[in-house]
Amino acid sequence: MQGSHFYQPCLFSYISSESLIPSSHILKRIDSLIELSFVKGLTSATYFLNNGRPSIDPELYFRMLLIGYLYGISSDRKLCEEIHYNLAYRWFCRLNWDDRIPYHSSLSRIRDRYGPSVFERFFQYVIALCQKMGLVKGECLMTDSTLIKANASLASLVALAPQDEPKKHYETGLHPPVVRKINNATHVSKTDPDASLAHKKGTSQTLKYKVHHSIDSYKRIILDCYVISGSMHELQVYMERLNHI
Repeated sequence: MQGSHFYQPCLFSYISSESLIPSSHILKRIDSLIELSFVKGLTSATYFLNNGRPSIDPELYFRMLLIGYLYGISSDRKLCEEIHYNLAYRWFCRLNWDDRIPYHSSLSRIRDRYGPSVFERFFQYVIALCQKMGLVKGECLMTDSTLIKANASLASLVALAPQDEPKKHYETGLHPPVVRKINNATHVSKTDPDASLAHKKGTSQTLKYKVHHSIDSYKRIILDCYVISGSMHELQVYMERLNHI
């Protein structure tokens, strides 16, 4: 006999959200191994001790960042939307169904408040934990760089100095049009001055950055992450980063 299902929304439901998430879920496995209470100590200097509105819990903020990193969600707005209706995400962030998700604009303000120094200290703290657990030997390192696209278009390039207008040719088809050359010596992006024109074989030349990663070969632990302009060569910073490690 053909069955039928009738949907009737429930006003109240008594069920443990944790029981709906299998133990094999990646977030549950990660949650059993990490303890993020230390981030409050890293961020305490960016807040007043006894004045102003209570902020978003720093641990909640870093849990949201981990979800965005693990699932490739680069947009703050999209991240908040995903956490709003994804049960596993809510559980990992310690949020109940009736808890409000932070606004995406709040995430941007927190990022600006912390600045690079807080995230660098977070990174170094994790490396220290890896060393303590014997996951880092420091005997053999692997390093490489990768070009990543900057969030700026070629239309944002402006000349560093006034340029002469190319001469117009009135002859019909006898001379090719004059092409103005654009490079890092002549132009800079007005929206992202730190980015530079760069490309590798098989790709177009766009505004890019270059990210250097150095990894301990024993357990593939990332020991250093350093960003430079896309046009710089690796040799200009390689020894500096090696000495840093």
